[in-house]
Amino acid sequence: MKREVFNYPPSVEVLKLLTPGSLKQNLAKAIRLWVILRSIYGDDGDEVKLELKEEFTFTQWRDLFFLDATKQHSRDKAPILHHGECRCATKLTEWLFASNLSIERRKWSQSFQKYYCIQSDELESLLLTGMITNFLRNSQQDNDSVTTSNGKKSQRFSKSLSDGRLFAVTSRNLKEHDFQSLVNLGWLNQLSYQAEVNQVKYLKVENFPESFLGDFQEVEVPSEQFTNEELSAFNHSLSQPINGIQRFFIHAEYIVHPRLYERVELLQKQLKDIWGQENIPLVKLTYQSAKLYHDTVDCIVYPVCIYYYQRAPYLFAYGQSPQQGDENSWSKIDWYDYRLDRILTLDELPKNVDDANIPKQFLNKCQGKYPPTPDDIKEKMSAAWGFDIYQPQELLVLKFDQYFYGNNIKGTEREEMFTQISLQQVEKLVKSYTPLASTEQKSLLSTLQSRSEKDIYCKVDYRVNDNNIVMRLRAWGPNVEVILPWHFRERMARDMEATYRLYIK
Repeated sequence: MKREVFNYPPSVEVLKLLTPGSLKQNLAKAIRLWVILRSIYGDDGDEVKLELKEEFTFTQWRDLFFLDATKQHSRDKAPILHHGECRCATKLTEWLFASNLSIERRKWSQSFQKYYCIQSDELESLLLTGMITNFLRNSQQDNDSVTTSNGKKSQRFSKSLSDGRLFAVTSRNLKEHDFQSLVNLGWLNQLSYQAEVNQVKYLKVENFPESFLGDFQEVEVPSEQFTNEELSAFNHSLSQPINGIQRFFIHAEYIVHPRLYERVELLQKQLKDIWGQENIPLVKLTYQSAKLYHDTVDCIVYPVCIYYYQRAPYLFAYGQSPQQGDENSWSKIDWYDYRLDRILTLDELPKNVDDANIPKQFLNKCQGKYPPTPDDIKEKMSAAWGFDIYQPQELLVLKFDQYFYGNNIKGTEREEMFTQISLQQVEKLVKSYTPLASTEQKSLLSTLQSRSEKDIYCKVDYRVNDNNIVMRLRAWGPNVEVILPWHFRERMARDMEATYRLYIK
């Protein structure tokens, strides 16, 4: 049987199929995956095709793909521009528009702008750096990790490419993110050897994923998972009646009480007027906080944007947040999401406010050259699972029923969010995150041994105490089990026991 050949040009449609999320946010990664697939499955005449065996390791691929790979392409350090002929020197735009499978730049850009609302200068920045201009001031180039609230390092990609070089990333990121994505998407099979925990082999697949071939061959707009931008484009396409009949509907549950509609509408108009000003002022919110048992507090904040999430609109703002005690306290300046219907009043403060009670550091940030933006929120949301971006991050390990995982996680955006790990890796995490020989550790290790070998284990950074995550896990019921952290596992158990007691005689 002749193996299929990956000789697809890097059209917007093809690249969208290589990343479950928004291509606007994940363009560089999608193009890297496209290049890696050519190196593995490309035509013999493809300039990128490598002579790889059916089974190969990441190191074998790396040593063939790059020049002087052992020295220059280390696990934790992004490569410098060490040789003009090394593929790490090739820029993102060159891969797209100057290779043997290249696409004409103008046509590609027009196609991209059909899917995403993006200005020409923003698209140019995206092509040159891997990210849009207004992300640049908040990024830290050559920094492949973020520090979580517990002081541990959490790996992620630097979104801004060094000099636009597509493969100017660490080998660790290529292996743990790009190659793992290809495994998750069905482009590679992964073989692990217990004798060498860090030695992983990849096995080429006989047939390309059906999800790719089916969507690519049959659907003009292939993605079934909509980001906000994609849903907006889809709505724009089908919002008008066809032959006099409405064919597209969105059902979004809205829990704001009708008697509060007028207040919410007024707040939206106020905010729209504020955001229309050249210099956005601070505002004072009078807020009825559900977390404070409906106590009313005043908060001075910098308003940033509105998100519709979980059946209600929220104002994301930076500044004071509702807290017990002194409502005017500035002890903690952070992000917070205020539900619009719980904002009793919103008062605009003078632009040059001079209040001794307001910290100078806060004023300088909000009234300076780079005030908080919606992109800051997107960055924080992408760093961990959860809506409450002001909550600390922590590692979450979950066990999924195999059938449930295949139907609800695999092939969706969640597959990218939840990193699949082996039972052996889970056991190592349990030993790392629980006291040695403790009751918790013994209980968890014993529990893992009693579970089915077919279960799927995943890890993800999540926002601690985010009630949206708790509700999601409750909705999944017995199809998911919290393994770590122990305090979260105990909370889920207590909640389920309390629910069970409601129904027993």
